[in-house]
This record gives sequence, C-alpha cells and structure tokens, in this order.
Amino acid sequence: MATAASGTLGDAAGAEVVGQAGFDVSAFSKRVSRDADVRHVWDAGTFYPQILGGVKNALNGLQFGFGIAPSRLATAFVTHNESNLLLYSDAAWTSYQLGTLYAVRDPNGATITSNVFASARSTSALADPNDVHGFYQDASIAALQRRGVMFFACNTALVQQAHQIANSGVAKNQSVDDIARTLQHSLLHGVTLVPSGVAVVAFLQSRYHYAYLTEQ
Repeated sequence: MATAASGTLGDAAGAEVVGQAGFDVSAFSKRVSRDADVRHVWDAGTFYPQILGGVKNALNGLQFGFGIAPSRLATAFVTHNESNLLLYSDAAWTSYQLGTLYAVRDPNGATITSNVFASARSTSALADPNDVHGFYQDASIAALQRRGVMFFACNTALVQQAHQIANSGVAKNQSVDDIARTLQHSLLHGVTLVPSGVAVVAFLQSRYHYAYLTEQ
C-alpha cells in the first residue's frame, strides 16, 4: 500500500485557475457522452493508488458478473489534489522528486521515486479473469486504458503543484509557469487535461448520469 502525506493543495497562494486555454469542451462532451449501458466516474482526490484496484474490480464485475460487454461501459477516472501524481510520467517524478516532496512511500516505508502505477504489470497472456498475473487482474493505468478507461487530470491541481514544487527549491531556474508547462507535457499518454477535476465529476453526473464512485 503506497501512502502520501495528508494535506491539501489549496494552500498554494495565487494558484486558482478558472479556465484552461485550449480545452475543447465539444470534443470532451463527445467523448464522454458515447452510448453505454453503464457509466461511472471515479473521483480520485486524496492520494490513494488502491483506487485503481477498485476500478479494475468494477470492470471485472460488470463484464464477467453482469455480462456487460466492455464496449458498453463508459468509465471515467478523474484526478485532482495529490492524485494528479498518478498521471505524471517518470520524468516528472524524477526531475521534481515528487515521491519525496509528497512523502509517497511503499509498504516498507521507502520513498517511491517513479510512477510505479503507470506501466502494465501483467505477465500472463491468458484471458482468464481469475489469473492473478493476467490482464484482467492488472490495475495499472496502462492496463485500465486498454480496457477503455478515460483518465482526466485537473489543471487547477497541476498549477497548485507547480507552486509547491517551486517553493520546495527542487526546480532550480524554473518559474512556476515553466514547471506547470513541464507537468502538462509530462502527463501520461492518453490522459486529458481538464480545467477542474471536481467540475468534471459534477458535470459527468449531472449532464450524462455517470454513477459516482470513490475510495480513500
């Protein structure tokens, strides 16, 4: 179980973001509104990577328990606050020492220095949902993306994190804007940056009737 220091990102002075240049609302709406039998949105705020296992379990239950085809599922995973860390590349984790800055530790108490939650971990090619080493028991972000999960990262939290990184002194000769741009370009492949994660959660529930799920 990986852990992170408690707290909020709202303490970063002057980091509020009310808009995001280049955000395509029409493209976003088209993507999340596709026809589906079950729509669910996972709200990831507090850093709790075990939530990825919850998503995996939900997909397995819906597919193998209720017989719903993967193509008929619409699953959104929205990060904000410290959970944005799940969606940054190894390069960002290393350059900005994110594991140290946010006190992210493995079960043995050692600092996690790279994004160990991103890459696929399955080692078996068997399509058996009960195979613990197989694809259907892989809760990595890469595996969940292959199963159709849409990942959205909060730009407001990203900018707040850029302030915290700048204040830590680890990003020498980089301004807050420089750090924010680097973080934006360091998002994992396939992740969509949105102006506000919590706004997306509300929008998906009210406009497109996504069921709300979370773990922490």
